[in-house]
Amino acid sequence: MKKLVVLVVVIIALLFFYLCRSTDDTTEISEVLDQMVESGENGMQGDLMEHVSIEYRDDYGATYLIIKNVVDNFFQKFTKFDTKYENLAVSIDKSESGDNTAVANLDIHIIGYRSGAPVDILGTEGSYQNITVELKKNKLLGWKITKAEGFENILEE
Repeated sequence: MKKLVVLVVVIIALLFFYLCRSTDDTTEISEVLDQMVESGENGMQGDLMEHVSIEYRDDYGATYLIIKNVVDNFFQKFTKFDTKYENLAVSIDKSESGDNTAVANLDIHIIGYRSGAPVDILGTEGSYQNITVELKKNKLLGWKITKAEGFENILEE
C-alpha cells in the first residue's frame, strides 16, 4: 500500500511538472520546426506529420488528410531532402479561452533529390520562399501546425 501511495505521488508530481513547466514558446516552436526538418531529411514522414494538427485547414481547402497525402507523395518522388530556413519571427497570442496560438513567419528552401539530382521544391538557393504557419499549443502534445500559407505551388503538383 505504501509503495502504491508513493508511486501515485511521484506520477502526480511528474504530471504537474510537465503540465506547468514554464518554457519559452518561441524556442519550442523553433524546436518543432527543427524536428520537422530533421524528420524530412531522415525520411520519417510519420514523425514529420506528428507536428501537424488533425484540425489543420488552410485557405485553399487543404485538410490534415490532404497534407498527409501530399507529404507521402513527395516521399515517394524523392529519395532525399535538404531543408534550410532562416529569418524566423514568431508572435504568440493567448485567446480568451486560455489557448496559446502563434504565427511563425520564415524563409525556407527545400531541395528534393530524384535519381541523385537536386530539384528545388520550395524556394531556391538565392531566393528562399517566405511562408507563414499558424500553430496552436496543446498542453499535452505541444505546438501543432493548424494552417500554412506559402506552399501553394507544392499543392498544385
